[in-house]
Amino acid sequence: MAAWYEMLAAARTRLDLSQAELADRAAISLHTLKAYEQGRRHPSVQYLRSVLDALKLDRTERGQILEAAGYALDWQDLGPDPRDFGYDATGAQAEVDRASYPCFVLSEFAEVICANQLVQRLWGVDLRVEYTDVHDRNLLSVASNPRFADRCENWDEAVGTLVAVFKGHHRGNEALEAPSPYFKRVLERFMAGDPRYVRRFLELWEKVPPATMQLRWHYRVVWRDPAAGRMEFDCLVTTCNVRDGWAFDDWIPVDAPSWAALERLRSA
Repeated sequence: MAAWYEMLAAARTRLDLSQAELADRAAISLHTLKAYEQGRRHPSVQYLRSVLDALKLDRTERGQILEAAGYALDWQDLGPDPRDFGYDATGAQAEVDRASYPCFVLSEFAEVICANQLVQRLWGVDLRVEYTDVHDRNLLSVASNPRFADRCENWDEAVGTLVAVFKGHHRGNEALEAPSPYFKRVLERFMAGDPRYVRRFLELWEKVPPATMQLRWHYRVVWRDPAAGRMEFDCLVTTCNVRDGWAFDDWIPVDAPSWAALERLRSA
């Protein structure tokens, strides 16, 4: 990576600003700016921020220059905190209801916060009256229930995704030997399910590595509805509320037969 002062000079040149123009915009002397760009003087963080403000660089380039100069990123101070953005419960429900495919919102612990009618029809549930406890709404809690598990053709792959999430969770990696109080409750519900799936889960736990989730990531689900038929989904997870740790789960059919089966389910 180039030195911070080289990146600073390159940014100014790319924006077609003279040194005098940038010095004036940043309220520093021309002599000082020249010394910065030549690497002869190291600015304080306040002066460097003033120059970067005057250039109005995007956060990526601004951060690269700050870090190269030995300073912390300042994205929190640049405007509204990203943690303040996002959907509340009402807005999230309205958004999933607009989707033409199965769509729901998950918490950071894989609890279903809200879901559209199509995904509830796919799962064969009515969340107004069923699974009202937060632990019961955890996707792992119900993954050993044949009501759902028997319909998921790629059960190992799908549940393996949940295993990877919990083993690599940003609030602390979970372990079967010493689970957190919350995860213990989830495991109790799962272990009370069909022994076939409990055995498969224990095998998955041993071999699936932990994963670090991103703001946007994918997993795959293959679902077979008794009446509508087989559907394959590319499931797209996108953060929708940073503060509360919520994410949209969009189950998007991957091909025409899957869309056709989904339409049969919708019309049933």
